[in-house]
Order: sequence, then structure tokens, then C-alpha cells
Amino acid sequence: MRFRFCGGEDCADWLLAEIFTLSKLSSVKLKALCQQVMQAILTDTLNFSEVQKLVGDKFESGNLKASVRALQYILTMSAKHSVDGQSLLNELTQLGLPKEHASALVKVYDESFEKLIAKLRSSVMRLTKLGDIQWNLLDVKTTNNLHDMHLPVVTMNLNYNDNLENQSKSISFAMNAEQFAVLFAVIRSTKTFRLFSSDAGTYKEPRPFFTSSKQLIDDYFDGNLAPVSRTINSHTFVFVMYYANFCGISRRMRDPYEKAAAFYRERTPNGNVTLDKFHVKFIAVDCFHYNGQCRKTYKLNYFPHMFLYVKGTRGYQYFGPAIASNIIEFIEKIRMPVIRLTDVNDFLDFIVQYESTVLASFDFSNDLQRQQSSLYVQAALKHIEYDNEHPVRFAIILNQSITDELSRLYVNNTFQTPFVVLHQLHTEPQMFPNMTNNFTMENLYQWIINEETEAHVGWLIPRNRYYSHSPSIDKATVTDALTDYDNLLLFFTSNRFDEIKLRQIYFYLSSCNVTHSSRWLEQLERLYNDSFADLPDNLNKTQLHRLSSCCHYALSQISTDDLYNICLLNYPLSILNFSNKHANVCLPILKIKSVEKLCVELYCQQWLRNSSLTHEKSSNTNRDAVLDKRRDKFYEQILKIQPKKILEGNSSTQEYRNFLCGINSTWAIRLVNSRHYPNFGQNIGIMNTSRAIIVLQPKNEQHYILNDTHITTENIYKLIYEISQNVRSRSYTSIPNDEAVINHSNKLIELTTDTFHPVVFDSTKHVLVVYYTKWCGFCQSIWPVLYQTKKFFENFSDLIFTRIQADKHDLPWHLTAYHYPTMILFPAKKKNHSIVFPTSTESITSVSLIKFLLYHLYIPDTPNDHWCQSSNNSFHSMLSSTYVDFSQISYLVKSFS
Repeated sequence: MRFRFCGGEDCADWLLAEIFTLSKLSSVKLKALCQQVMQAILTDTLNFSEVQKLVGDKFESGNLKASVRALQYILTMSAKHSVDGQSLLNELTQLGLPKEHASALVKVYDESFEKLIAKLRSSVMRLTKLGDIQWNLLDVKTTNNLHDMHLPVVTMNLNYNDNLENQSKSISFAMNAEQFAVLFAVIRSTKTFRLFSSDAGTYKEPRPFFTSSKQLIDDYFDGNLAPVSRTINSHTFVFVMYYANFCGISRRMRDPYEKAAAFYRERTPNGNVTLDKFHVKFIAVDCFHYNGQCRKTYKLNYFPHMFLYVKGTRGYQYFGPAIASNIIEFIEKIRMPVIRLTDVNDFLDFIVQYESTVLASFDFSNDLQRQQSSLYVQAALKHIEYDNEHPVRFAIILNQSITDELSRLYVNNTFQTPFVVLHQLHTEPQMFPNMTNNFTMENLYQWIINEETEAHVGWLIPRNRYYSHSPSIDKATVTDALTDYDNLLLFFTSNRFDEIKLRQIYFYLSSCNVTHSSRWLEQLERLYNDSFADLPDNLNKTQLHRLSSCCHYALSQISTDDLYNICLLNYPLSILNFSNKHANVCLPILKIKSVEKLCVELYCQQWLRNSSLTHEKSSNTNRDAVLDKRRDKFYEQILKIQPKKILEGNSSTQEYRNFLCGINSTWAIRLVNSRHYPNFGQNIGIMNTSRAIIVLQPKNEQHYILNDTHITTENIYKLIYEISQNVRSRSYTSIPNDEAVINHSNKLIELTTDTFHPVVFDSTKHVLVVYYTKWCGFCQSIWPVLYQTKKFFENFSDLIFTRIQADKHDLPWHLTAYHYPTMILFPAKKKNHSIVFPTSTESITSVSLIKFLLYHLYIPDTPNDHWCQSSNNSFHSMLSSTYVDFSQISYLVKSFS
């Protein structure tokens, strides 16, 4: 827990110990001691003999000095961080200092606050005359739960002349990026301190940001925009990253940006040299360089800004995370924002693969409708820009048979070209109104935003994933997903096909009011099975290379006519002429429909611009579009088969059909990418697994986990059913703990969620459990008392002392404590009759704790002579212990009599 008087950090252990020591004084003596310490701070002298007389024999000399230092720390740090008296009172009370003592300290603090501030200001470092400055920028590598990060650190050495002592001195220090930005703002406002003035020669020359020898990116580290403009005007697609050299987010984006550039590079041998050709040009510009044109032209308030510029149009900004695959996916969507539908089967696959889709049909022989198709493409591009992670997908219908199929599906609607329809699986399709007079790009975009409903199944994306230093699935992200739902099912996976299966499962449970629900379920099932059945699960590198070679051979002989037939008329690749050598190997592979689609996807990634591209055979087809390097990387990333599939169970699931329609609770299903956000699984107890299902219930503060080995369709249905009926046992979070090994040393046994039940509910042992947290100040002060009590009972083999960190290890509600520290005794053979130590009436001391244990465990209601005889080995051995203080025993006996 963080405290203001500690500078927003956690309280140090030594300070917690001294607060416990100070609580032994009376509030009157503590106030007098605070006055002495405050006087010492203001005058720089401490009369230690007066302080000793004040506290008497309560402290030894060493302990007293430590307590004085603690008071000095509290008073000076509170003033330094401008902590008001009430806040200081609350924080000290929270750390375990009694309220009367904290009030006395705060009263002294408030009375001398102005004097204390003046004293601290007078002792602040003052530079009289600055001489020389040396500084350097270091790249420090650090690691968090997600990935490695490169953070910039600025080191500075200030040489100055001290006129008071008439000598030269120097100061060295280091700053992070945020601290440097504050210093820079102060320096710019000071006329006499020209650290960054170019004519002073103190600002270092600009340095390259991308230092890789691969030369994938044109880095204009001097901030020059002229070559950037020329490149944008001469290339079809140009990706530009406006960065700041010091920015940690820019540095984190550097590696995935280079990987994305390598994905679009084609290397062609030309004699003794290799020529590089980029189908998407990647550029980087330092927009923070003090004298650069970029900084003078653009006033950017954060870094990096990333834009994909399309020739003849504007740039589209990337807001995604620093992951290469996300950057590539964004580029591909911009290059092909509208899917061409030429076959009914492709149409059915398309509308079930995405919950929300926009379908359009235009007559390209009509000038007005051709213009409307262009506006339709622009609306698709805008939607991709502002919601790249889970956008509504756009498609254009190029076959009348698809329009006829759409009319048969929804007989209450009439689909006559031109039309734009928003199709959502759980509702009836909605037509865009007034295509003649109301069709503009902005109106179409706003209509889609307003009419679209949230998907029931989709991927969970971190909130503020682009601007945060460590994007991850945190509590705020999950809370947003739970806003409108009672239950949230999270599928922890890296397989993109699992989204299709989960959509089928959700529709099976809740499709009672959905038109054509049976047909959608069959289509989803077929689409999911084809994704796995067409490609072998044991695809090794040799088979992968053979598949890549076949695709290369097939695409290399595509003519202009073949390009038109394959990309627009959906002809199969088998129309090509194969030699006998290649036919035996390639034709069996290329007959697989999903593999064929992946092959032609490399060649048909051209987005719809006008009717000539759609209905006329292109005469200037780029025959060099077969990219060797890109093809290999494409198959490495897309054809890599996930080894696991959601299997069907052996039993019938008909009893679960439309189950969610009849219950009074709502469900949402979200997928979490286990490859990009592995820390999410670790935080809730999922270790060393690539797949798991977690169900969260915020109202009950419970969660349930279905492990990888149990993930089948039948088990998912059963999980949702049992949770909805409240008959499923909840799961408990527990952090790994190396100290959880059960042993009977002088230390208390450290319990976890897994070890709590076998240890505490051992019917042969009496168990004392201490519930604590590390942020609880008073918890730290009771350990000596417990160690002393444990020593007292060391010969009692049937009594063990344990503790559990309650905020890190979940327990069932009837075993959970909500105030810390809490001590609960679980007697042997009477575990259901647990006894809580009465902290409201008894202070936690060794005597009171020994009395509590003796009374409830070892002293019967009617003591007799036999109980005190030597045959009672445990009690006799306790009295024979050399550790026993017989004055305490006398007190205990009197208290029981």
C-alpha cells in the first residue's frame, strides 16, 4: 500500500517497527518527544539527555535513537510532500499507531508546519554559477511480466562554481524519460540556462533510431520531411512512424515495426547482388529533434504517431499494440477493406465468421452507384482505422445468386441493387435508408456505429493498450467487459479458430429468437471443422516447404486471364497446366479448398476502387507480386496449425439447447490471446498452459476455471449450465509460494489456498491460523508475540501455528477474514467450532494468547487432580520448561480461578 508521507511508496519495514515501539509511550510523552525532535530539525541540534529523561527507562539508547530518527523522517517527509494534517493522521493510524498518539504527533506537525517548510527550503541545493555540462542517453533493458522493454535513461554531470566556498564542484545524477521532460520544460523557460542551444554546442548530434544492419526502414533521424513527402507521392502504400528517441513506447514499437517491414520485403537475386523491393514502404521520422522540420511542422503531444498512407488518399492512423502481427493485419485490412463475394458458400462463411457484417451491392455501369461504391470503401477504411481490433467487416456482392440467397433467407425484406445492409446474426438485417439522397461516407459510417450491437463473442483487448508502458489484460479491461453482463466467460487461447467454435456454442445456448439459427449452427460447425480437417495436425517443416513450393509454382504461371478468373470469378487453381513432375505432388495439395484460398490470397490482395477493376480484365497486372520472402513468412505465421482443437463430447448436448433463453442472467464470451498476454493467466492461477476457460461472476466475487485437458464442447455446456444453476464449485486464486512447505521450525507454517484445507482440517491437530497482509502495519508487530507463544507451547505436539496472506490466497467465504490481523483457532475433532481471538476486548500479548489457547484447549471445564499430575505429559513438560516465566503462570492461574 502506498502512503503520501512516504512519497507515494510503501512504508519501510524499519519504520513499521519503530511505529510499534512508539506506541508503547503514552500520548503525552510522545507529544513531548515530537516537540523535541521538531526543535532539533529547526535548530540542527538535539539535546539527547533531555530526550532520555523524557522517556525514562522505556527505551534503550539504541532503540531511542532509532525512534527519534523515525519521528524526524515522518515530520520532514510529510512537509516535503505537502501532506495535510488530516491525511497524515489517517495514514499513521492505518500503520498501527494509536489514534491518540497520531493526533499528538499531527498537532506538533501542524503547529510548526510553516517553520518546517522554511527550514527545508533553506537547505535545498543551490547552484551559484554553472560551468560545464556533460550528458548522455543510455538504453537500459528491463523486463516485466509481459516482455522485455528498452527504457531510456539520461545521465547528467553539472560542473559549477560555488562562490560561497570559492571552489569548483560537480553533481552527477540520472533521470528517466518523464523526469527529463520536466527538467526540459523548466530549462526552456530559463533564459540564462541554455542547455539545448545549438550555438552553445551542448546538444548532441541526432543519431539513428533504427540501427539494424538489415536496412528495412528509411530512418530520417534529423526530422526532415521532404524525402517523406516524395516517398508518399511515389509509392502506393507507405507506413510512417513519427517517433521520439527518448520515448519508451517508441522504443517498444521499434522491433515489431522492423518485423512488419521484413514481412513486406521481396529479395530478388540479380547477378552477384540481391535487390530489395518493398510492397509497403516503411519510414521513420524523429519528430522530437530540436531543429527538425517535423517538430516545427507538427505539434505532437505523444509518441509514436503511426500512419499508413495510401497513394491518392489520406493517411490512416494505427492505434494497435506494439505487436508485429497486429501491424501486418492492420495493413492488410487497409489494402483490402472490402471483401469480394462471388460464391454463395463464401457468402455464408463470411456472415457467420463475423457477428456483424455490412453487405452492399452496386451496379458499376451506373455512374452514381459507382461513386457510391467509392464512398462505401471510404467508410470501411474509416471503420478499420478507429476500431482495428474487432471492426465490422465490409463486403461487396458480385454475383446475383448471393442476392437471391439473401432474399430467401429474409423473406420480409426486399434486396434490390443498390443496397447496403447491416447483417447481425442475432437480429434481423437492417437496410441503410434513402440510398439516393442520404448516401455519404460520414452518414454511412455513423449509421453503422449507431446500429451495431456489441458482439457476444469476441477478443478481449487491453484498455489504453497503445499509450500504456506495459499493455496487459488488467482489472480495468475485465471490468469494462463485465459492464452489461452477469457472467463473463474468458477463453485463454492463441488459436484464432476457437472464436468460431465459441460463437457456435453461444448460439446453441441462446438462439431461441434468432432467425435461421439451425442453419447458422451448421455453417459454423462446418467452417470450424474445415479449418482443421483440411490441414494435417502433424504438418512438419518438410510438408510446409512442399506446400509453399506448390503455391509458388502455381502462382508463378498465372496469366492475366487466370488472374481475372481466379480472383474475381472464383475459378479453382486446378485449371492451370502442371507438368507431370509437379502434378503428382501439387494437385492433391491444391485441391484442398482452404489451402487454395491461402495461395491465391497472396495474389488477390487488391482492394476495390472502381468498376474497371471489377469487370474488366487488368492489362497491367504486376507479375512480380509473387513474393518469395513474404510467401515463406506468410506460411510460417498463417499456416502454422494449432495442435489442439475443441473436441466434441460423447454424450448428447440436446438438453442444453437454448438453455440461456430461460434464465435470468446474461453471458458474454471473450477470448484472450495467451501468446500476447500470458501474464493474465498467471495472475489468476493458470500456469504452464496455452488454453483454459475462466468464468467470472462479479456479483458473487467468484471465478471458475476449466483446465486445458477438460476443454470439450460438452464440458463447456456443462460448465455454463452448472454455474447458472449455482451447483458448480468455485475456483480459488493462489499465488505460488516457495515457503508453503509444511515444517515445524521456529517460524509459522505459511499456508496457501491449496495447503489450507489439509493442514487446518487435520483432525489430530489443534491449529491456530493468523490472517495477515503485507500492507497491514499492525500485522508486522505481532510476529514476536506469536514466536514467543509458539516457544511456550513447543512441547505440545498436537498444537501448530500457521499463517496465511489473505489478500493473495482465496478461501471459501466461511473461512475468509475481512479484518487484519485475525487469529482463528481450529480445535482438533471440533473443526466446525472454530474460535476467533477477541481482539476487541483483549490486546495481542503473549500472556493473553497463552491464556486463550490454554482455556480453549488444555484446561477442562471441571479441572481435577489428575489434570495437574505428572501423567499429563504435555502440561508437565510445559511447566518444566526453562523458558516459562512463573510470574506469568501465576497470573494465568489467578485469571482462571
